[in-house]
Amino acid sequence: MREVVLFALLSLATIASAHNSYTGGYSGAPGMRTCASSCHGSGSGTLVVNGFPSSYIPGQTYQLTVAHVGGSRIVNFNLTTRVGSTSDVGGTFAPVSNSALYSGADGGVYASPHSIDSAVINWTAPAKGTGTVTLYAAAFQGTTSSGSGQSRALSITSTEIVTSVDGVNSVPLGFSLYQNFPNPFSARGGSAFGGNPTTTISYQLPVPSPRQTAGGPGVEVSAGSSVSLKVYNTLGEEVETLVNEARQAGTHKVQWNASSSPSGIYFYRLQAGQFVATKSMILLK
Repeated sequence: MREVVLFALLSLATIASAHNSYTGGYSGAPGMRTCASSCHGSGSGTLVVNGFPSSYIPGQTYQLTVAHVGGSRIVNFNLTTRVGSTSDVGGTFAPVSNSALYSGADGGVYASPHSIDSAVINWTAPAKGTGTVTLYAAAFQGTTSSGSGQSRALSITSTEIVTSVDGVNSVPLGFSLYQNFPNPFSARGGSAFGGNPTTTISYQLPVPSPRQTAGGPGVEVSAGSSVSLKVYNTLGEEVETLVNEARQAGTHKVQWNASSSPSGIYFYRLQAGQFVATKSMILLK
């Protein structure tokens, strides 16, 4: 009898340990530990986290979407942010849908209820001077928490945008191209990704360079930066030009309506002067 009890206790400890390695905790506050194949079954999960910026404005709130792009539903996910590679919490979370906060001051969110297709969370960036922040995420896809299935771990970094100190009219000092939102996006009614073929792409431009002149003193060519934002398919063919003109410094948003485009993976490319950046997006129909 004693051996049976001891075996049962050891089994429970093993299960708790496996769950707790999901970015720090299946049932406790998350940390920086991640696991994919070592926690459950295969490491071929399809977890995606969209909306986390490649560079953030201190104190600004960003809406994040946790989803899967194939395979089984998400039984559980864990999401947290840390300052650089330290254990210090970077920013704060607020659940929006299918998510809940871990208790305590350690920060982070998890799936609630379990077994979902997607979840939405608001993340408020930390204060000015924090520096680089890393997002840690892990998820298990399957039918039950004790079954086998797919799992995946992610880590995404975001650098702080340093702005000029001029009060209300502060503008970014660097270029940034953000992940479109929502992504994936879909025109299918009732889809977990919205049922809307429109997605928003945001980008930031720094303080414009000094105005150029042509044809003599005082004749302005452009007071802003010349910007090109285009969408391409996987064959490298141009699908649509969203922006092709001079734009002033600041944050800009543009929408792409993909109602006339087939489902698949697309790429959007921003070029502003010497700055060039490309990101991918997924359209489901």
